[in-house]
Amino acid sequence: MGDERLEAVLRRVEDLEADVRRWRRAAMALVLSAVALTTLGAAVPRGRVVEAQKFVLKDAAGRVRAELGPSDNNKSIALRFRDEASFSRLVLGIEEESSLLVLHDKTGRPRVGLVTLAQGAPGFTFYDTTAARTRRWDSSSSARPRTPSHPPTGCPDRRRRTARAPAP
Repeated sequence: MGDERLEAVLRRVEDLEADVRRWRRAAMALVLSAVALTTLGAAVPRGRVVEAQKFVLKDAAGRVRAELGPSDNNKSIALRFRDEASFSRLVLGIEEESSLLVLHDKTGRPRVGLVTLAQGAPGFTFYDTTAARTRRWDSSSSARPRTPSHPPTGCPDRRRRTARAPAP
């Protein structure tokens, strides 16, 4: 009878020790999970806003392929796309109170310009291979495109001011 009681007590102690080991493992897993979640939560950015003065996109070779940012004088801001030779091919931007879209040829010279001026007047300009304006149409001119007497670099508004495309 004494041996049976001793064996029953030993069995109960072993069961209690096994329960304690299981609870320790569960507590350790819970603590490690809490630490992991806290660490991962701290690494995730909280906001969805990225702020910068200028964004530059480079290809695998390190060449600038696109850039978004202000000009050096901060009077214009543009999104410029460049080709593999780093020539400006497309410019979309604003300068002072004008909006513009300029398409360039493979040498980086402007060939076509579309401008919306501050007064809301649209303008459309063709350029020759030397970047001199050859044909222009704006809302103050007749419906037929005309050849200018002088070759400014942009598209004039109603007061004949010239809105210039941002530098490539």
